[in-house]
Amino acid sequence: MPIVTVAMFSGRTQTEKDRLAEAITEDIIKILKVEKKEAIVVIQEAPRGNWYPSGIRV
Repeated sequence: MPIVTVAMFSGRTQTEKDRLAEAITEDIIKILKVEKKEAIVVIQEAPRGNWYPSGIRV
């Protein structure tokens, strides 16, 4: 059972997240040749103040 986790800044609409999860799911089933019911996409959101690329808060 493939599980893909996407971490991103919060603020995207539910529709955008739904479309992203659908697109990733389609790629999972094509590439890994698994059934759709086996693919799981997890979207983790955090506010910009919690991200520190290169040690600098954005």
